[in-house]
Amino acid sequence: MWELNDFQIAAKNTLAARWYASYRTASLDQVTYQANMNIWSKVRLNGYTFRDVSNVNLNTTILGYEFTVPFFIAPAAYAGHANKSAELSLARAAGKMGALYVPSIESTKSIEEIAEAGFANQTMFHQEYVWSNRTLLIDDLRRIEDAGYKAIFLTVDNTGVNGIRVQAMRQTGSLDSDSGHDASFTIEALSEIRNLTSLPIVPKGIKTAADAKTCLDMGFPAIYISNHGGRVLDGSPTAVEILLDIRRHYPEVFEKMEVYADGGVRSANHIITLLALGARAVGLGRSPIFANIYGEDGVDRMLTLLKAELESSVKLLGEANVQHIVGNASYINTKQIELEYFGPS
Repeated sequence: MWELNDFQIAAKNTLAARWYASYRTASLDQVTYQANMNIWSKVRLNGYTFRDVSNVNLNTTILGYEFTVPFFIAPAAYAGHANKSAELSLARAAGKMGALYVPSIESTKSIEEIAEAGFANQTMFHQEYVWSNRTLLIDDLRRIEDAGYKAIFLTVDNTGVNGIRVQAMRQTGSLDSDSGHDASFTIEALSEIRNLTSLPIVPKGIKTAADAKTCLDMGFPAIYISNHGGRVLDGSPTAVEILLDIRRHYPEVFEKMEVYADGGVRSANHIITLLALGARAVGLGRSPIFANIYGEDGVDRMLTLLKAELESSVKLLGEANVQHIVGNASYINTKQIELEYFGPS
């Protein structure tokens, strides 16, 4: 294994077709999934010379908590299909790296088991869905808080139904896309959820600049830009395009709240692109799950490779401190994307 794409190839050749499809699948024609993977070829990085990069710093903070890298393991359901260690190996690998891990509420292991698998003083957040079953929602939030997680990524982009994921349906034979999520979810309901927990809530699945501004106006500490890996609304824009849209229409979002992003990230250069567009930290969804076919060793290897890539690319950019890249568009050229997305100015 020498790059993140290698783990997906290995997973495809190792997992039962049904479980590989459940991880790999995306909705309908997979336009958004493919866009997530292809958008990077339209970005150019500007590498500056004549700078001292002998001492590179990759450290960052997320909601005030310190981490050694600006990328994290994002929520992904049912890691147990890849390895019997399931989410426990993801938690331990992240802890050893000093990276953030955010388990899915639809994990194979319980909220409490994953928390106990972490190291002393390891910081983990947890993901939650807006269940239509309010009792379940309240119970999840209580358990997350009691288990010691420090924040909640509240997924808001698949209320009512999941996307119709054809690739997975070919394996399961099921057309049912009922998610159990609240289809009547509104701004008022979002505001009310904040009263159910003392933990900071980060809305995850923001796909428009308008929704980003709404979250800012509501006083959330951060937002998470994501199209759910292309698994929900097919045709949604990529994280690159959404970040560009926010920068154009509501630049104050980046000044007044933290922004995280994911979608098709397979290399350090993808991370750099999202950081330069204003993301403070970047999530990895499928790659850790694919790496987990080898258990903790596989996830260790994946994180180590990505960190080595990032340190190399940051040096070649001519920047010694990764936090100086955040929101610094001088390091990237996105004019081709802007022309296609916004049209001629």
